[in-house]
Amino acid sequence: MKNKNLLGSFFGFITLISSFITISCVFLNAWVPFGIFIFITLITFGVFIKFRSIELKTLFKSRQFRYGLNVFVSIIGVIGIVVFINIIVSQKFNKSIDITKFKHYSISEQSKQILKNLDKEINVIAFFKDTNPEKQLVQEQLEAYQLESNLINVSIKNPELQIDLKEKYDIRIDGTTVFDSGDRFERVTIVNEQAFTTAIIRLIQDTTQKVYFLTGHGEHGIDGSSNFRYSQVKTELEKVNYSVNQLLLLKENKIPDDCDVLVIAGPKTPLKNQEIRIIERYLKNNGKLLLLIDPSMNNIEDTHNGLVSLMEKWGVKIGNDFVIDRHHFFVISQGSIGLNLNFLLHDITQHYINEAIPFIYCRSVSPDEKQSDKLSIKTILETKSPIGVSWAEKERDPDGAFSSNGYTPNVDLPGPVSVGIIVEEKKNEITFESDNTQTRIVVIGDSDFATDAIFATNNPDVPAYAPFITSIINWLSYDEELITIKKPNPKSEVLRKMNINQMRVVQVISVFLLPILIFITGIVVWWYRREGGTQ
Repeated sequence: MKNKNLLGSFFGFITLISSFITISCVFLNAWVPFGIFIFITLITFGVFIKFRSIELKTLFKSRQFRYGLNVFVSIIGVIGIVVFINIIVSQKFNKSIDITKFKHYSISEQSKQILKNLDKEINVIAFFKDTNPEKQLVQEQLEAYQLESNLINVSIKNPELQIDLKEKYDIRIDGTTVFDSGDRFERVTIVNEQAFTTAIIRLIQDTTQKVYFLTGHGEHGIDGSSNFRYSQVKTELEKVNYSVNQLLLLKENKIPDDCDVLVIAGPKTPLKNQEIRIIERYLKNNGKLLLLIDPSMNNIEDTHNGLVSLMEKWGVKIGNDFVIDRHHFFVISQGSIGLNLNFLLHDITQHYINEAIPFIYCRSVSPDEKQSDKLSIKTILETKSPIGVSWAEKERDPDGAFSSNGYTPNVDLPGPVSVGIIVEEKKNEITFESDNTQTRIVVIGDSDFATDAIFATNNPDVPAYAPFITSIINWLSYDEELITIKKPNPKSEVLRKMNINQMRVVQVISVFLLPILIFITGIVVWWYRREGGTQ
């Protein structure tokens, strides 16, 4: 009898081990080992029953078994209810509650209202590499959109693997999100709610934003046969549903009401006072301006005094100088040297931090030290090299050409030299009204970097630069007239830093005091149970 019990226990133990291995094979999709081990489990279980049949019969008739069976059935019942709630009820009422203070996992009421009125299906495809640190963030934000509307379908794709989709939507930047309504689509390269909701609104309203390029002063045109035109820029803008037009201001005598962004790209002759006043009124009326202004290379007097004075009113200092950097990053053509630039972190530059965009003939553009409290002014482009290696040359020869005597302290502007800035009116309210949109301005001290001559260069080390202009236009025309969403900044909540004594108290309590209290409580409970059991 004793030997039978030992054999029964042995085969029972083998049954238990083989059953665990069998279950593991199911999760690992290892079906050949699954077949082998399920056979072993059944055989050993049969042997176990044969050797321990008397004990099993006694067990089934015992009071403990009936109590255990009741508990087991109760547990199965609870699990069944939970499964029912999660599978059946949750599918019909698929809602979540965001209990975080700053609502990281939910969208605003404005976005919810727009999704509620959605009348057509929109496929959202986010192209993010596995190494992209924003992949998890975009997935969480887009899932919040999907929870609010059954018409939003979200998928995350790796652009390195989904070549067909990448070519279909012309994806050039990792971190691009596409909103496709079937007949048209919008691309977004910024991961935030306002950009996503704006893209949805554009699809709903089927709106096309208009960009006007100023002409009449020798600017880079968008048509024609010259290599110094912006035809590639025009093509890139039209790919993302912009309408690109030319504007002869002296003929029109005003900036059109449907102008979403005004671009002044490298004028050669000065704008007339009347034109300056028209642009000034446009900016005061929440206009959006991209000013690409080259240095006056052979004229002591600044050719563009009118534009320079206008920008001073918006906290922008445009120097009558020429930016030089001894550590250039490559020679382009005819000995032209591209500046070694640093792209500071901003929505415009986030995908170009490590790019080398050739700014050749460039002037300084910097924030005014006495800028207004109502304006937010930030440098987004500057030379990388320090004082003496990069600088803005101010000295000129008698003929008006810039001096080549090197950096002169207390005369030239020392490096790093700011060559690109953004200006934005500060707004605190959350609004839908168009009369509360803010003026936005981007000023860059060079205009040649986006011409076809540079864009279409055969140099394999030179990337495509027109998308950089597209990023600027996207930021300028951000559609605040449609929706403006400003969420609390978690950085405004600063945790109080503990001193040494407080850190020691926390360490003692967590490492020593709490474990000792738990141990003592366990000893007391064990003692009382022991005393109760012996009585």
